[in-house]
This record gives sequence, structure tokens and C-alpha cells, in this order.
Amino acid sequence: MTTSTRGHKFMMNLSRTPPALALLLHFAASLLFAQESGGLPDRIQAIMNRPEFAHSAFGIEFYSLDRDKPVYRLNENRLMVPGSTTKLFTEGTVLELLGEDYRFHTRVYRTGAIKNGTLEGDIVLVASGDPNLSGRIQSDGTLGFENMDHSYGGPDSKGLGDPLLVVKELAQQIATKGIKRVKGRVLVDVTLFPEGDRELGTGVVISPIVVNDNVIDVMAGPGGKEGAPVTLQISPKTAYVQFINQATTGKADSKSDFNYTAEKVNPDGTRTVTVTGNLPLGKPAEMAAYPVPEPSRFAATVLTEALREKGVTISLALTAAPPDSKTLASDYKPENLLAEHVSPPLREDVKATLKVSQNLHASMGPFLLGALVGHKDKGIDQAGFDLEREFLSKSGLDLTAASQSDGAGGNAFFTADFVVRYLTFMAKQKGSEAFRRGLPILGRDGTLSKIQSNSTAAGHVYAKTGTYDVYDALNKNLMVTGKGLAGYMETSKGEHLAFALYANNVAVSADDPEAPLNVVGQALGEIAAAAYDASFPPEQSQAGAETSGEYDVMIRNGKIIDGSGNPWVSGDLAIRGDRIAAIGKLDAAHAKRVIDASGLVVAPGFIDMLGQSELNLLIDNRSLSKLSQGITTEITGEGASVAPQNHLTLASLQPSLDQYHLKADWSTLSEYLTRLEKTGTPLNIGTYVGAAQVREAVLGDVDRAPTPEELEKMKALVAEAMQDGAFGLSTALIYPPGHYAKTDELIDLAKVAAQYGGIYATHMRSEGQSEVGAIDEALRIGREAHLPVEIFHLKVVGKSRWGSMPKIVAIIQAARDSGQDVSADMYPYVAGGTALASSLPPWVADGGMEKLLERLHDPATREKIKKEMAADHPNWENLYFDSGGPAGVLVAGFVNPDLKKFDGQTLEQIAKAQKKSPLDTLFDLVLQDKGQTGALYFIANEQDLRYGLSQPWTSIGLDASELSLDGPLFEPHEHPRAFGTMPRFLGYYVRDQHLLPLEQAIRKITSLPAQRERLVGRGLLKEGYFADVTLFDPARIQDHATYASPTQLSVGVKYVFVNGQLEYEDGRLTGTESGRVLRGRGWNSRNQ
Repeated sequence: MTTSTRGHKFMMNLSRTPPALALLLHFAASLLFAQESGGLPDRIQAIMNRPEFAHSAFGIEFYSLDRDKPVYRLNENRLMVPGSTTKLFTEGTVLELLGEDYRFHTRVYRTGAIKNGTLEGDIVLVASGDPNLSGRIQSDGTLGFENMDHSYGGPDSKGLGDPLLVVKELAQQIATKGIKRVKGRVLVDVTLFPEGDRELGTGVVISPIVVNDNVIDVMAGPGGKEGAPVTLQISPKTAYVQFINQATTGKADSKSDFNYTAEKVNPDGTRTVTVTGNLPLGKPAEMAAYPVPEPSRFAATVLTEALREKGVTISLALTAAPPDSKTLASDYKPENLLAEHVSPPLREDVKATLKVSQNLHASMGPFLLGALVGHKDKGIDQAGFDLEREFLSKSGLDLTAASQSDGAGGNAFFTADFVVRYLTFMAKQKGSEAFRRGLPILGRDGTLSKIQSNSTAAGHVYAKTGTYDVYDALNKNLMVTGKGLAGYMETSKGEHLAFALYANNVAVSADDPEAPLNVVGQALGEIAAAAYDASFPPEQSQAGAETSGEYDVMIRNGKIIDGSGNPWVSGDLAIRGDRIAAIGKLDAAHAKRVIDASGLVVAPGFIDMLGQSELNLLIDNRSLSKLSQGITTEITGEGASVAPQNHLTLASLQPSLDQYHLKADWSTLSEYLTRLEKTGTPLNIGTYVGAAQVREAVLGDVDRAPTPEELEKMKALVAEAMQDGAFGLSTALIYPPGHYAKTDELIDLAKVAAQYGGIYATHMRSEGQSEVGAIDEALRIGREAHLPVEIFHLKVVGKSRWGSMPKIVAIIQAARDSGQDVSADMYPYVAGGTALASSLPPWVADGGMEKLLERLHDPATREKIKKEMAADHPNWENLYFDSGGPAGVLVAGFVNPDLKKFDGQTLEQIAKAQKKSPLDTLFDLVLQDKGQTGALYFIANEQDLRYGLSQPWTSIGLDASELSLDGPLFEPHEHPRAFGTMPRFLGYYVRDQHLLPLEQAIRKITSLPAQRERLVGRGLLKEGYFADVTLFDPARIQDHATYASPTQLSVGVKYVFVNGQLEYEDGRLTGTESGRVLRGRGWNSRNQ
């Protein structure tokens, strides 16, 4: 934070001062360091002996993270003025309590109906607290930044991107709803937390709505001659404020004096602002940001203007009185949603805030915590500080060594020791890597871009700066009451340090706006650079690589295939904590464990695009079948998802739950995911919400359309699941009750998922006779609901249709070529696997399993079923017929002990043994096993399989749950895909059959599925990404699971890391459970 007590707060010579840390105390050194001449203590003392620091105070501590002890301390326990290093505490707390993947959802609702293009009501923009409704958002979803933020102003700031980027995006979405006229107004709901306080550095108003950081960018430059008006470039140009330019061009040697004065509030709430003062002739234009007094009115105005540009007429103007938000909130329903903006993940805002010391964003921190985590509607900022205090208390910090009154650092005190111990604590948290990478880098970027840029330490120090200064009228100087630097470094000797450096009460020239930076900032940078070069005593230096080091794991000499599809490169990969810390030639680096990957491929952990492990993980979560294939992440929830649950959904599930003594003690997806987090999982797990699940939760298993009231309940359940973290809506349309849903019903549900950034994933209504129509249905749902489409286990079913895959691919490719986002996943087998009862016509299951079994007891009904199953059908998937009859149906996975002797036999073999017809045998097996029997259906062929696998938009999914070779879930007659999919794909199809290059194959099972599911920080080997890493031998990788012996482990996978922890090594599990629950873009922690 930069602040001053003199002059107008918008004077350009003050707002240019870059942020930096501050705490100065009188020096009484406590050195834990060898006192050799020219060492760190001598270099620090030489800096402090400079004349400018004659009356100043320093507080310093360097702390070794490798040895968990301080290595240098000076006045470390004296309270200092920290300035913007306070942001370390605010942003760190927000990062940990909300989560680095948290996303803000800014939504726009309507309050009336839309009739013939006219909205009979208002448009309401509901503020979410997103600090970045601005031009910072880049095309790759990250946030950009200028080293000198526009809110501080100065010649180095030009503004970043289109300030109304998000506002225009929302306007475009609204216009696509067919609205041409709005009878009401455009309103902004800012009830999340109060609007009105100004942050203490640049005077910007704190609000839950933040458009362009709640400033208007004004580039002010001198005219062409003395006395000429200054030039003003305004962005964004808006009717909200009119600038009257009375500023003139002064002499070339005059001082800048540029002010916003005589602000007038007009009857309609707009502003008229007079600009006065002068700028020296020939001086470069500078940014002088104007803080908008009412961010909500500013946002409403620019959204109104953006809508008019899209051809939408707004009939009523804003009134002076604020809107009645409680009344408006009754219309915040999915069916009234007009537009939504989903922010980049929170880690990006933390980066943007810390890099440039963005005061407004940090000042919002306590408010966001109080509202989003504390769920408060009064005393919100204090509730945020209470949460921060609770978080800091867990670290064991002595809170008497700290004082903080705002989020940015305008009124705070810390000791250097307190800051260092906090940094040490943060280095062990989940978001540690995002926190570190968000800090400015010495000599490279942010507020450190000009500090020690030519030193050997440049690029190796990650630290927050802070500056606090006041005008000294007595001496006409600037008194830097607080300047500092705090963060992390890896020294030239490989030592990892946390450090805090503070200098307080340094007098500098008031005529040089760069003086705080050049005098005090550079001095602290010199101290940091000295520590980077320092040699620590041998007894206190880092231990050998066998016991410690700068990394936890070093993988050396591997063929690195990063998942992008690019050719492999030779190199090393380092892991620290749960992240990939470095990639390249790391010969000088050390690690606690070193793995020689010579002859191995180092790849991102494989992603299973369709698993079935959601319940298995609560019964026996060892996951050997998946880890042994190199799988680190699974997406599950095909049609029938793990939530929502109620008495209707549990009716059919209860037999399986009873078999494994599992209690479904959850009703929502949030409750299930919380239980899974407590239970633990070796795999990263994400799930869809199933359309069949929400249908069954409302209607039961009946074959009818929902009433309008029932459909609304279903939509509400989808919305709840999406907010709980579902990745999208899924269907399984060949199975009851999903089969009973008509297309319009699915479109309505998919629209809800789309509002939360979800996708539509489908086991289509047909993969056989009506497959073309089924694809058309899936594409229609995607188009009309405006969301991407994922086709589960793409195949061509039925011998008479074999060879049709090129036709199917052509249909999907044509949709892609037209701009529709559609892709598919496959498994590398010609047999599918599902329940034996799934081969029956869907009407047999109307009413649930009890009704199905009842019908199979009736001789007349059995005869009717036999007739239907003897022929192909356009309206349902006849798996029995498509398999070529009983010889193509392999029965596997009986629950009834009396039937287990038939496990692994075809239906034809069992029928002969029982001396019955094949269909009577099928019916009786379903009856005797109460519908729980599994079966493999040989329905596809190799030619089609290969053609589909070769497409660049197909990924791989097992369509199988996690298993082990013993325990309660072990079943010797599974589908071999459960144990063999990934090695079969990489070994047989890629290496042996040369179906496609290995790098492209790796892309299919890493970055492609990660991109489809928007898995942030996964799917690539990239610095800062989660350390999901699989090492395998490309010459040996091969599946051993067959249809006859399906539970055989594959070979060739050597090591599997999940979130940085080794879970599988040379054929054995390590017992570590480091997987995480993954939540989709709709997740909002207020619902957790």
C-alpha cells in the first residue's frame, strides 16, 4: 500500500510510488551466523550504516525452511509498520479458506417474463464479490497484470485490456435471450457486503461489484504548448461521469499538479468532475485513475450502455434510491437467469493482487471471508478478521506480535519473526505453491521489477513489497514510516529461506516520486540479494540429498511427455509438496528422494473419463486396478449419480448397500463429497449429476413425463448439485429410468447445468440401429442448452452395422466443424459391460426392480419379452440381439452364491447346462440374483474401434470402478477393462499396432480429458501444476487382463504420484491416500 497524509490523494506524484513492505526497529542483532568478513551480517551492517538510515530502524529475520530454524535475526521481535506486506496475511487466509480453485459466479437475472422480445421487468446484476470484472482476463483464462497497476497511476501504467470486457460479455449473453426491450431498469444488487468504505491507499470504494477495479482510467498528458489544455484519454467512456478539463500545460521545468476537484452529483446520480492543475510541457502522459464514488451505479450504467450497443432498449433510468434487494432476490431462480460470468480460479486473483499490490482486492478480503465463509450479513468485515485470527491461531503464531485493521496494510503492525513464522506455516498449506508463485519476483515482475534487476538474486526471490509514507511539512520531505520485503528464496547454495525485512522511518526527497523505491526499496533488495549469495555455517547448512533438499522428489533422466501432444524431451522433473516445482536439466538440485527414470516415460497422471468408483471408494478404496494402470484421476456419475439421494433413489440401491454394509448417510452431493474427503481417496474424483438420478428422486422409476412442478424440482436438484461441485449433467438413456426422459426434459435440465459452466455427458439413447438419431439428439441438447457435449464410450453396436464408424465420426466432425463443442471417449475393447437385466426392454423396468422381477414371474409377460428380444429395435437398445444371441453374452459377477459356478460362462453355455432356452435362462438368472448380475456383451468390432480411437477428439474411459485383488469388492469375473484399459491402449494399439504416436496417445489420456472437464492445474507436466505423474516403461507396458482371466494386473507402470505423493511403486501400493475431491466450475463454498 502507498498512502500519504499530504495533499490530494489523487496527486500523480504520490500514486506512482510502488508498494513495498515496512517495519523498522532499532538494531540489536541476534546473529545465528558466522561472522566472517564480507558475510551477510557485514553486508547488512554496511547498508544500515548509510547516512539516509541514521535515524531509522530495521527488523530482519531469515529462516531456513530446510532446517526449520532461523539463520539470521535482527530486532525480530519489535513491532514494525508493515505496509502492504499485510496483504500476505489477507490473501493467504482467503486462499486457504476459500480454496485456490474457488471461482466467483456473477449472475444476471430478470424479474419479469419475456414476451415477444420485451422483458416485463428489471434486469438485475447480482454482485458476487469478483474483483476482476475487468480487462485483466486473458484468452487462456488467467489474469494478466501490469508491473505498475493502473489504480496507482504513473507513466508506466497504460491500463490492461478492455475495462468492460466482462460487462460486454454479460450484455451479449442477455441479448441472445431474444430481449429487445426492457420495461424496467438495470439494477445492481450489492447485498453481499456493504458498499461505501474507501480503501486507505488510493481511495477506491470497496464494494462487492468491481468493474475495472472501480476506477475510470484517465491518461493525462500535456498539450503542445504552454497554457494549452492537457489531453485526457478516458476509459471507459461512460455517461456515469463527465470530466470538465480545466488543467493546463505548464513550463517544462514545472512540477506536476493534477487534481480532481469540484465533484458534483447530478439529479440522476451521475457525476461531473472538474480536473485542475497543470502538467509540465514535454512530460509523458501518465495514468491518473479516478475512483468511482458508487461502484454499483457505475456498473449499472456501463451495463445499460453495453446492452444498448447490442440493440436492447432500457425504458427506465436509475433512481437515486437503492433497489429493494430482498424483493429482487425472490426472482433469483435458474429459470430467470439471463447471463453468468465465471471467474478464473482464485489463485489468479491472489497472483494479480500480490504481484502489483492491488489495494482494493486485498481490502475486499475480510469482507469476502465474512460473507462467503462466515455467512454473515452484519459486521461482515469483522467476521472476516475473526476467521483470519482463527486461521492464524491454528499455526501456533503469537498473535500479540501482530495488529491489523484492514486487508491491504493501511493500519497494521507486525514483528519480523511473526511474518517469517507465518510464511513458514503457509509453505506447508495446500495452496502453498499458488501463494509463492503469486508473489513478485526480484528484478523480474510486479512491484519488484525494478529492484536489483542486475543482481545474481534476480529471478530467485519471491517476495511481497510494502510502502507506507507521510509528508513531513517541517522538512518538506517524505517520511517512509514503513518499507519492507517478505517472502521466499532459494539461495545460490540451494538453501530455502523464508524472510522478512523491514525498514521504518526513513526520510527521502518529496520531489522524487521514485525515492522510496530507489532509496529504501533498493536497500532491502540488496539485503535479500546478500542472503541469496550467502554461505551459511556447515553445521547449519542443508543436509545431504539423502535426507533433505530443496525438493521432495527428483525424477531424473526420463523421457518427458508433457501431455500437450508435443514430442518428448529428455530431462528432470522435481516435485515439492503437491506441485511440480521444476522441469528441465536440474543437475545441481537435491531432493529427499531421487528416482532414476532412465528408459521410462514421465507423463501426467492418466485421467479416466468414465469411472464408476463413487461407492466403491467408501467400501474398499485401495484402487489397485486404477493405480496399476497409471490412473490418478477419475470422472464418474453416468446417468445414475451418487447424489441426490432420498427414499425413492435408495429403493433400488439398497440391496447393494446392504451387501457391503454401507449406509448412504448423505442426501446431497456436498454431503457425499464431504464424507469422501473424511474417508480419504487415493484417486482424484469428480462427478456429474445424473439426469436419471434427479428424475428418480422426484418421480421414482415410473415411465411418464414430469409435471411442470416436478420438472422445477428436478431443475432445482441439478442446480444444487452443480453448486455442490458437479461437472455437468449426465445421462444413460438406454437404461431405465433414464430411458423414460424425453429430449425436451433433458434440454431443460441441461440448461441448468450450463448456467454453472457444466457440460452434457451422455450414454446415448442408441449405439446401434438408431445411433445417428441418438447423436442428433445429443447435439441438439448441446446446442439448445448452450453447453459442450461429451459422448460416453463411443462405438457402433450390432454386427449388421459394423464398419459404420467412419459415418458416425463424420457426423461428429461436421458438428465440430460448424463450431459445436462435442467430443467422445472410448475404451479399447469390443465388448461392453453392464447388468444382465439391461438386456430387457425398458418397459419391463417401469416401476423399479420389484416390478421387473414381478413381470418376469408372469408366463405371458415372458413370452411378450421373448418376441421383442428376438428382433432389432429402433426405440431401445437390444443388447442381447446386438451381441448375436446367447453366445455373445458372457455372464459375470453373480451375487447369489448358488449361481457363482456359472461366472465367466456365456449365456449359451449356461442354458445348455440348465437345459433351458437361452432367454428363459436369462430371465431366471435375473430373478435368482434379484437383478444384480453383470454381463459382458460382444457388440462391436476392431475396425470401428481403431477408427474411433484414432480421432484427435476421443479420450479414454474405463467405464469400470476401482478394484483390488482381494477384499469385499473382489470379483474374479469383471470386464478386463477394469484392470487393463490404459496399458492395452498404450501397449497394444499405440506401440504394437502403431495406431498413433505415443505423444498423441498420452494427450488423449491427460490434457484432452483435463481440458474437457476444465480440471485446473492438471493434465500437463508444467511447473506449478499438481504433481499427478505416471512413470512407465514404453517397451513393456501391456495389459494381461483377458475376458477369461480379467483380474490380472498390467505390467510396465513403475511409479504413480498423486498430488505429489507416491501411491504405486513397482507393482505394489504404498498405502498413501493423497487423492482429492474435484469440484466443477459451479461450486460455491457458501454451499459447503
